[in-house]
Parts: sequence; structure tokens; C-alpha cells
Amino acid sequence: MTDQPKVCRVHCNTCGHETKHAVIAERVQKDTELIEERYELSWETTYTTLECMGCETVCLQKKFWFSEEPQEEQITFYPPQVARRIPKWAYDLPPEIRALLTEVYAALHADSRRLAMMGARAIIDMVLLAKVGDLGPFDKKVDALVKSGYISARNRDVLSTALDAGHAAAHRGHRASVAEANHVMDIVENLLQTDILEAAAVELKTTIPSRNKVTKKSPSGTI
Repeated sequence: MTDQPKVCRVHCNTCGHETKHAVIAERVQKDTELIEERYELSWETTYTTLECMGCETVCLQKKFWFSEEPQEEQITFYPPQVARRIPKWAYDLPPEIRALLTEVYAALHADSRRLAMMGARAIIDMVLLAKVGDLGPFDKKVDALVKSGYISARNRDVLSTALDAGHAAAHRGHRASVAEANHVMDIVENLLQTDILEAAAVELKTTIPSRNKVTKKSPSGTI
């Protein structure tokens, strides 16, 4: 009878949520250092290879412990844990926008939220240039987008807020919270998906059978 593997629960990028993982390998590295022959510092790093017991995806967990901060164990995953996935419809976007969106998601997965917000702002600018041309400041471009009917006047402030978040990251070093970053990505994805939904609607329209015309009879029973 073989020993049962050690099991822990961590986030699985493939499953998209926390699942049971089997520990398939583990290595611990320890070291110490004597400071001025008066006190000793010690640290410990534990590398654990984990396999999801559902989809069998493998990841590496790194735990770092330091004697000066014994209550603050640092835990890192490789690849980084993904809280938000790139939407499937992104592969229908124009190549240059799809490539930039992929880089934005890579920044989010690495928890580089400033870079992600700058990239989100760049995506919005690319959409504005494609729709209304280079009209100068962002405000003029957004106004032109409203006038063209691409977005509603109500959504103008929503889009401007996402632009402001990118501007704050680029020029004032603002680091958006996870919730703020998700809000910005919701706005960006909503903007990008508009074209895809319009194209899908056109294609869907060609497959929907037309309604049969009902001919009304006259009171006498004749047509």
C-alpha cells in the first residue's frame, strides 16, 4: 500500500478557483548569519511542486520565512496566480489590440498594476484613433465618440474615468487597488466587445429565419 500524497488547497489557474493540490515534491533550504557576533539571523525557503487533483496542472509554490519578521511568511507562485482571465472573444480583436491586451493581462498576473493601467489607457487611445482619428486631447476624442453614436453620453464619464486611472499611473505613480484595476478592465473590455458583438449580430441576422407574413381575411371570408 503506497502512502497517500500530502494535500493542500491553493488557487488553480486552469480551473479558475481554489482546488485540492497534491504535493509531488518539496525542498527546504535554510541558512543563518551571525551579525557582529551578537545575534543571529536565520531564514528558510521552502519550494513545493503542486499538482491540481482536478485538471493536473502543475505549479511551484515558494515560501520564505525570515527570523526578523516571523509572522510575515512570504508566499509566491510560479506561474503567478491568475485572478482574472483574458476573455475568449479577445482572439477576435485586431492583432495589434489583441497583442496589447495580452500584455496588459500579463502585467495583471504579475501584479504590476501600474503597467496594466498604462496599457489599458493605451488600448483606449488605440480605439479612439481607429474610430474618430487623431483629434488631439482625449476629451475631444471621447466627445467625438459620443457624437458618432459609438458610446452613449452616459458612458462618456465611465470611459473618462478609465483614462484618468491610466494617466494617474503614468504621471503620478498611482498604484490602483485590485478592485480599481478590475473596474478599469471591465470598462476597457466593454469598449472592445462592442465591435465584436456588432459583427456577431450581423452574422446572426443572416441565420435567423424571417417571419411568415400573415394575410388577414376580409369579413366576408375572402382574401
